[in-house]
Amino acid sequence: MSLRKLRTHLLRLVFIPIVFVAVFVRPSWSLESTVAFVMEFGGYLFLLAGLAIRIWCTFYIGSRKSKEIVAEGPYSFCRNPLYMGSFLLAIGVGLCFENLLILILVPAIIIPVHIIVARMEEKHLESKFGEQYRLYKQKVPAFRPHFSNYNSPAMIKVNVHSLRRIITDTVGVLLLPEIEDLLELLHQSGIIPVLWHFPN
Repeated sequence: MSLRKLRTHLLRLVFIPIVFVAVFVRPSWSLESTVAFVMEFGGYLFLLAGLAIRIWCTFYIGSRKSKEIVAEGPYSFCRNPLYMGSFLLAIGVGLCFENLLILILVPAIIIPVHIIVARMEEKHLESKFGEQYRLYKQKVPAFRPHFSNYNSPAMIKVNVHSLRRIITDTVGVLLLPEIEDLLELLHQSGIIPVLWHFPN
C-alpha cells in the first residue's frame, strides 16, 4: 500500500468520531450568541487560510510528490506545508461548527496521524534520495516555518490533474458552513436528535 493510500485510509477512520460529534453533539450556548458568532467567523478565517496554503502547495508539488525533492515555494521554509494547511482546515471546521468537542478531538486525532504519516514519508524519501534529502532536512524544518529560507523560481509548471483535485477539495470545504447551517435546521426541527450539549 502506498503512503498516500495509507494516509487516506487513516484519515477516513479518524474522521468517523469527528463526524459523529458534528452531527449529534451541539454547543450549550445560543446559536445567536456572541460566542457563536466569534467562533463561526474565526472558523471562516482558518478555513480560508488552510485552503490558501493547500492551493499554494499544489502549484509547486503537483504530481512531483515522492518523485523528486521539492524545495521551492512553501517547501523551501517548511517540509510539510500541506499538512499545516490541513491542521488549519481541521481547526476551522471545529470553529465553523461552533463545537468545542471537535476542537478537542482535532488536535488529539488529526495531528498525531499527520505526524506519523509525515515521518513515514520522510523515511521513504530518505531511502530514495539519500544525502540529497538529508541535506534538505537539515536546512528546512518539518513544521515550524523558517521564512528566511524562502525561494521560488519566476515560473513553475502546474499539474492540471492536481489543480482539478484541489479545486474539488476547495468546493467541498467551502460547503462545510452550509452543511453546518443545514444541521442546525435539522436539529431545531427534531429530525436529527441532539445526544449531548457540550459543554454542559
